Amino acid sequence: MSTRFPLSLAGAAPRGMPALPSGPRKKHLAWRGGWGPAPHPTHLLLSTVDPLAQVTQLFREHLLERALNCVTQPNPSPGSADGDKEFSDALGYLQLLNSCSDAAGAPACSFSISSSMATTTGVDPVAKWWASLTAVVIHWLRRDEEAAERLCPLVEHLPRVLQESERPLPRAALHSFKAARALLGCAKAESGPASLTICEKASGYLQDSLATTPASSSIDKAVQLFLCDLLLVVRTSLWRQQQPPAPAPAAQGTSSRPQASALELRGFQRDLSSLRRLAQSFRPAMRRVFLHEATARLMAGASPTRTHQLLDRSLRRRAGPGGKGGAVAELEPRPTRREHAEALLLASCYLPPGFLSAPGQRVGMLAEAARTLEKLGDRRLLHDCQQMLMRLGGGTTVTSS
Repeated sequence: MSTRFPLSLAGAAPRGMPALPSGPRKKHLAWRGGWGPAPHPTHLLLSTVDPLAQVTQLFREHLLERALNCVTQPNPSPGSADGDKEFSDALGYLQLLNSCSDAAGAPACSFSISSSMATTTGVDPVAKWWASLTAVVIHWLRRDEEAAERLCPLVEHLPRVLQESERPLPRAALHSFKAARALLGCAKAESGPASLTICEKASGYLQDSLATTPASSSIDKAVQLFLCDLLLVVRTSLWRQQQPPAPAPAAQGTSSRPQASALELRGFQRDLSSLRRLAQSFRPAMRRVFLHEATARLMAGASPTRTHQLLDRSLRRRAGPGGKGGAVAELEPRPTRREHAEALLLASCYLPPGFLSAPGQRVGMLAEAARTLEKLGDRRLLHDCQQMLMRLGGGTTVTSS
């Protein structure tokens, strides 16, 4: 027997789950801290003219946006002890999204808003596709290739309604997935060039999406940040895989590192430009700009002085003249724990010795980054940290205490 959530029970959702909104007021509705009119419906999921179906559709969009925000806009507090709560919360929202998408096929679903939900909405293949794609990327970040591969068949092809649509964002997502799978999802040596070629297709669709997305579409912007960051991570991973192993990284400075090819640099700068453009209207993207700008300079073999300044922005919080507290005081988005760890990893691996204050600081920075990444559950970057620690420390790895 299904459990009903009347529209009057706004905020009465189970503990740990997002609260249901108070009810519709106009034809196009959106989640903006409540139910407000949205002049540009997102159409990420299926659209419909039925009011009840609109409510359930917007709830599914809300779940997808919450899952994406867990990954792209996590709690920036560096002292939090929540472990991999960001990933687990995101997967929880995606599991609920899948349950809601299957509601028509499972009348006993406990997350139906009313008894007529099954007869008015049907299974939402678009919501299931977005949920599966997001979950696959999270599993890749956790180096859980087995879980990712189980979901890959659900993502390999666009649902028919998206195939028939001319919107570029779903196509950008599909090609981003294919590029990441070629590089992150398997360990084939020949996957690098193939991944780079697919990245170019994804980058083009992403630029088209940024040029056509309404300024008020927060869920589209969350997806764009998710995809843009994924493409830059794939390009960075491809470049790092081509680096020759060295017993002491950056011992002779960045000039001793082989630079990326002109094609790699051009593609990276293209995605970085898309990220900068997104950051102009979507402030959380700015945190990623600093890290990826530093990476671009490392790939190009540029002077380490400016690179050090960019990494420093991800290692400390900057406040304005307003002093303590308040939104006015903060000039830049506060770096998250993952961004702090990523900056430590880049600085310890690539900055010359002159930018490190003590002889043993490189190992200490790697150890701190490894402990943070282990708590976060980001086993992809944790593996990179541990490999560098083993080169520097004669086989020693660091685990969280």
